Amino acid sequence: MAYSMVHLEIAYRLLDKFDWIRNRGDFLLGALAPDAVHFQENYHYHLKERSHVWDCGPRWGITTDPEKWKRNILRFWEASKNASNKDFIAGYCVHLLTDVMNGIIIWGPFQEANIKGTDVESAYHIYGKEAYESDQWLFQNSENSKEIMLLLESAKVYGVEGCIEKEYVKRQKEFILMENYAGKEQYDISGFQYCTEKILRDFIEECVKMIGEAIQ
Repeated sequence: MAYSMVHLEIAYRLLDKFDWIRNRGDFLLGALAPDAVHFQENYHYHLKERSHVWDCGPRWGITTDPEKWKRNILRFWEASKNASNKDFIAGYCVHLLTDVMNGIIIWGPFQEANIKGTDVESAYHIYGKEAYESDQWLFQNSENSKEIMLLLESAKVYGVEGCIEKEYVKRQKEFILMENYAGKEQYDISGFQYCTEKILRDFIEECVKMIGEAIQ
């Protein structure tokens, strides 16, 4: 699924559409929070099924019914949007809808193109490397990165009952602010195959459009 800066960039651009957001930092942290399960001891991909309100295939990473997943997310939003931490929950749902779109636009087509190939392991390795490095590239090249980090620093940490515990969101926030993008080499994605600059930019724009219409 999408990496952290992609989620943050999409959420940041949605701030112009969601004029009802009051705690902008909380919204951005929410847009990271479903992946905070990675900071849980003994992480297993099944934890993502819970944190991403997902039950749409044989296992996480193989989504056979993306429309069902989208309905799950929108029901979750309707049930939660009057909570005291509404801005955080809104960001949380933005993350989930971004992952739905990632599955449809990027991950699903990649799987279909490579799953029957003679060198599947190599293709997945290249995809993973490109996904990580394109996310780092986006952080290094987005004009929004500095403000995103400042807003994220101001965010209040929440958990989401039944999905993710507060302590892991706190660890995630600290990692993103202090480690994930700090002191990295300058990345060049011009020769990429699966996560090109055009694919990345088109994906972000499509997500902003779809999610801006879906969440009210």
